[in-house]
Amino acid sequence: MINTTNVAIAIFSSLLHFWWVFAIMIIFGLLKRYLNSAKVKGVLGETGAYLGMLANLDSKKYKIFNNIKIVDQRGKTQIDHVVISKYGIFVIEVKNYQGWIFGNEKEKYWTQNIYGKKTRFYNPLWQNFRHIKALSEYLGLESKYFYNIVFLSGKPHLKLNYHPM
Repeated sequence: MINTTNVAIAIFSSLLHFWWVFAIMIIFGLLKRYLNSAKVKGVLGETGAYLGMLANLDSKKYKIFNNIKIVDQRGKTQIDHVVISKYGIFVIEVKNYQGWIFGNEKEKYWTQNIYGKKTRFYNPLWQNFRHIKALSEYLGLESKYFYNIVFLSGKPHLKLNYHPM
């Protein structure tokens, strides 16, 4: 007859020798979860937009402001980038998306589809329009001087007037 207690102790004792494997698996799992978080993806997208696009602008012609926060009667808003030049004020919202993106400028929500998993999100053009409204009121300027730019980083495939629903 096999003593199950002794077998269990032997298995547990063997597993204890590999505790570091379990620790590494847990650390990698947590790290992957952190790196896939929306906040980290947003920071990576905004940094990529700045380094890839805005950092190359002539500093004598363009003034760049990053991560602007405004509080108004509608609440708080955060603007990724603002570029001021003689051509206008460019308000830039950066989104780090992958997969297929469905929507258009008239819809309140867009849909992201990654391998069949669909996620709705607020229309970034509308979101940036809110930023422009807050900034124009804060600066006391008409909205005609502002340009709404949404920069999509990552590898999105835009399907802006097509909905497979």
